[in-house]
Amino acid sequence: MDRELAGLSPPIYPPYKAHSGRPFVPKSVLYDRLTLRFDGFYVEDSVAWGYSRRTVHPVKLSYYLEDDTISVHEPVTPNSGRPQGKLVCRHKVLKSGHEKDDDENPQKFWHWKDLNVASDVDIFGRRFRLTNCNQWTREFLMSAGIEVNAPEDVPESNPPLKKNDAASRSRSAPQPRSHPLKKFLEHDGQILRFGCVWDRREEEGVSVDERMKPYVLRYFLVDDTIQITDAEFESNQKRGLYSTNRAQEAVLLRRQRLPKEPRPVMTSPADAADLTFYDPKDLILGNAISVHGRRFVFVETGDEFTRSFYRNNFDIVDFTPVELD
Repeated sequence: MDRELAGLSPPIYPPYKAHSGRPFVPKSVLYDRLTLRFDGFYVEDSVAWGYSRRTVHPVKLSYYLEDDTISVHEPVTPNSGRPQGKLVCRHKVLKSGHEKDDDENPQKFWHWKDLNVASDVDIFGRRFRLTNCNQWTREFLMSAGIEVNAPEDVPESNPPLKKNDAASRSRSAPQPRSHPLKKFLEHDGQILRFGCVWDRREEEGVSVDERMKPYVLRYFLVDDTIQITDAEFESNQKRGLYSTNRAQEAVLLRRQRLPKEPRPVMTSPADAADLTFYDPKDLILGNAISVHGRRFVFVETGDEFTRSFYRNNFDIVDFTPVELD
């Protein structure tokens, strides 16, 4: 029936003309379960406790052709200490600088024609770099007339660096850090024992017995401290002449680190950094050290452990006692 003869208004939509050779197929059916797969990464800069670190995170970007949606997934690394897995849920993703209510711009969403290898994709302020794609994705883009770029390599993450040390990374390799308990576990209970004398021969007003008085010096390898005790008092105490309650009377120098030079008056902790202390290479038979201004001379080694230590570490084989006039 003719619409004009019936007094009706003309139709809003033109009459449908079916294609004679190809039936109509909806997009959801034509591209059902067809997905473009891209490999990529994003870079994350973190600063904590004065250190900066640049970490590269690999991702998998999927574009679903049936509804033009995108999802981004990051492979899960065990014990990473950070949330991983699905970064962007599957949905239509707006391009940066566009609003969802902007109906006048049909290109406000990311489309598969905008994706290519060696290109950047900005999603919610995070930039993803596409580095590669699978073979089916490459063939699909090339069949649509898109020239697919060559694959790129994923950069490596940088080690943690201080802000001010970033320029020196290429000049020197990082020094290995030793565990704070390593020295304790290796040298706990190891003590170097020496026989020494307090040389006061050049002093005036000193009795004959006090000019060359013998002492025992112990060097504790676990913390590089030194203790000096009276040799005669220890000998008498071992024979039972003195009780153990009087052990502190034999101590001339309590256990401490011994500086080579007289300790100055320190006004700040920075002054202690300039001090140098005695170590095992200074404790050699015949050598003399200054104990806060007092001259001590080493005359013998106290035990077999001390001799084996110097034999293995300093190649010293002569442990003959030194005789002083």
